[in-house]
Amino acid sequence: MVSLALALTTLCPASLAGASPIPGTVTLADSAAGGPTVAVDGGTRTVYIAWVGAEDSVRNVYLSRSERGGGFGQRVRVNDLAGDVAFHEEAPAQVAVGPEGNVYVAWINQTVVVGRRFPASDVRLARSTDGGRTFDRAVTVNDDAKGHRTTAEAGGMPASHHFHHLAVAPDGAVYVSWLDSREADRARAQGGTGDAHGHHGGGSSPGSEVRVARSGDGGRTFGGSAVVDRGVCPCCRTALAAGPGGRVYAAWRTVYAGDVRDIAVARSEDGGRTFSTPSRVHADGWVIAGCPHNGPSLGLDGEGRLHVAWYTGQEGRQGVYLTVSGDGGRTFGTPESLSGSGEGGFARVKVCADGAGGLWAAWEGREGGERVVRAGRVLDGGEPERAFAGASPAVAAGGGVRAVAWLDGRAVRIFSGPYQKP
Repeated sequence: MVSLALALTTLCPASLAGASPIPGTVTLADSAAGGPTVAVDGGTRTVYIAWVGAEDSVRNVYLSRSERGGGFGQRVRVNDLAGDVAFHEEAPAQVAVGPEGNVYVAWINQTVVVGRRFPASDVRLARSTDGGRTFDRAVTVNDDAKGHRTTAEAGGMPASHHFHHLAVAPDGAVYVSWLDSREADRARAQGGTGDAHGHHGGGSSPGSEVRVARSGDGGRTFGGSAVVDRGVCPCCRTALAAGPGGRVYAAWRTVYAGDVRDIAVARSEDGGRTFSTPSRVHADGWVIAGCPHNGPSLGLDGEGRLHVAWYTGQEGRQGVYLTVSGDGGRTFGTPESLSGSGEGGFARVKVCADGAGGLWAAWEGREGGERVVRAGRVLDGGEPERAFAGASPAVAAGGGVRAVAWLDGRAVRIFSGPYQKP
């Protein structure tokens, strides 16, 4: 096991509520439908931000990139089919950059199905080969859609493919994870009791599955999906991290006996084709007979250490925690608190490694009863923690540049630029 030494100092504005944006922040949308995600191209030091926006009740995915002269360029619509987008706070549009500079964005769409409690959904992905200026036609990632936009269009059983994440490996392979209800829906259609969204532990119904699919041709096509685990918490986002040599990590919130909902991790050594038996990150013992809508985040550093961040609502230790594994996700060190033990609220957290020994985190906290986003370097310190009024944070770093994005009310904001190296 590897111990984790936190290196955070605090730099908070005197008053966050109702304050004007901190100098250096950029507002990219004033009426966004959903929270942002960010990526940094370490080679070009370009920052990319993606979000879901709504105009006249039509939702689309948008992307903006940082410009050499400062600021961000005009937004670009990512989805080629207008309105082919749905949004959930736990399933924002994901953006990632490949080693060759390709930009990838993944999101979900939805299909209303008579008799279903929730709409069916599918995972969509589009690629840009010109630095996010234009995007190719989107493809559907989940294999049961068989090359169509949705499983319904493919003639299959409509199912949920949701709570996705996106990662690109150093060799350019593209990975997408999600929660999948196809087996639960099939059981229900055959007269069983399967219902992925209603499966919160107990019983013999299939429940939700964690699945991962891989593209070896730059996001043009995806192979069949691998089942990582079954019977998991059905409404908490998944997380991915991809390293060299075909090593891929997946994380999610699983359901243990007694309605305990803790974080688990599995490892693949063959490019996502098969995964190890899941390891429990920490026995929080959070008992909740429902879905907390709060998943984990992963960061894989240059030394091969896997960092895991998550929220637990376990009484007496509510808050955001961070731990690290130095043995490929088999065992984990003692968790360290980012938010302060006992802090209530369903706080979301994101982490990333910067490729130069630093680990960055952004998480939700509380100040004066208001939701705030805190962000800083939590390993190899050198930059103080910052705080912004808002929620739904995202963080990315590389090439000496870091970016923090968040949702301030319905406005998408981003703070980015070079950072001081320790």
